[in-house]
Amino acid sequence: MKPALRTTLGLFISMTPILMSTAAEARRGDREGLNFGSSVRIMDSDDRGESSTLNSNNTRTKSAGQAFSPYVGYAFGPMNLGLMINIESKYEEFTETSTTSNQQLSRDATTASKAISLFSRFNFGKIMYLEAGAGVYSQTTSVHTELRSVNGGTFSGSSDDYKLQGIGPGYHTGIGMELPASNGFYFTGSYKVHNYMLRDTVKSSYGSVIGSQQKRELSFGISYYN
Repeated sequence: MKPALRTTLGLFISMTPILMSTAAEARRGDREGLNFGSSVRIMDSDDRGESSTLNSNNTRTKSAGQAFSPYVGYAFGPMNLGLMINIESKYEEFTETSTTSNQQLSRDATTASKAISLFSRFNFGKIMYLEAGAGVYSQTTSVHTELRSVNGGTFSGSSDDYKLQGIGPGYHTGIGMELPASNGFYFTGSYKVHNYMLRDTVKSSYGSVIGSQQKRELSFGISYYN
């Protein structure tokens, strides 16, 4: 082997770890080590439906809710592994008033959801990441329904209350970005899809399946890498 070729090969071999490290750094940016943060999602809506020739009822649906997702993780290389908690609450009020009679139906529903998941992120493109996780989801929904009717000066009505409680396994996938701010802080944005199945809980034991759900969410927050 010629001396010039041996020198070139030796230089390439000695530079290979540096080049690989530089490439990995370009993929993940400065995101490594212990990290934590939280995202938030706030919802508020007020929808009205007017009566028509096909529907003699006026309807109004008001809803409000918020969700928080704190997490802690540890990033090494392009990977970030950690633990995430999701806390969500939602309130919905539905009112239906008949234009042909003196009847009104109202329903109030309050839903509280919690989840704890292990997640894995793949950091790439300096600011982007792909995420997948699995864990346990729980949900409690309380519903109050009233039917009121007024005929002349006579008032009549009925009410009903029930509660659904469920717990079960689930998973989520998503994509997000972390935009560097300063001193290790990042502004974050993500889109996630949650899929989970709930079973009725009676005295902390599993019961029958009460449904499966899929939730899509767009959230924003902040993170910090130590």
